[in-house]
Amino acid sequence: MRFFVLLLFIGLVASGCQKQKVRAKRYIDMDSLVNVQVDYLSKSKASLKKEAIIGEKNSSSSNVLDSMAWSQELDVFRQLDLINRPIYRDVYVVNAGVKDSKSNLLIHSYQAPSMSAVPYLLLYYQNTPSRLKKLEALYQETNSLYGSKRKLEMYFEDTTGKSYLTGYSIEGNQKMILSDSVHYVIKADIAF
Repeated sequence: MRFFVLLLFIGLVASGCQKQKVRAKRYIDMDSLVNVQVDYLSKSKASLKKEAIIGEKNSSSSNVLDSMAWSQELDVFRQLDLINRPIYRDVYVVNAGVKDSKSNLLIHSYQAPSMSAVPYLLLYYQNTPSRLKKLEALYQETNSLYGSKRKLEMYFEDTTGKSYLTGYSIEGNQKMILSDSVHYVIKADIAF
């Protein structure tokens, strides 16, 4: 009897471990990607030149940022990590190595056929995914008071055998209940 109980216990522990591996499935680790960029940009003392157009208003700025400021600046891209939540585990259709018709790059795409906060995420790369050139995604939020859509893009260059951020853009619309829709565009260039 003890042998049977011990065998049952081992079987339950083994099946529990297998289920945990399934839960750990990740499409892309946006948090790590952003952290690597923040570390490199702050150590390189990179400067950020940013232009924002909100409705009819236009503004621009240029600054050298520290690691905390870079982290806050790129925080919007961390939201794309939503695709890794358990609710979306099997929702995304993944296509790897698709040739881009407009360039010599390959595309690794994540597309959700059902409603998702991130309907698509595209990684453009040269030869291997480690030579990332561009990231493009759509992020959307909707509730009874608020609606927002943002097209997010990050641009990379391969300078030291690794891809580092050289700029980004955010274009979107925001609609609050009982108010007009606001269109905005943010374009940022990074200089070393």
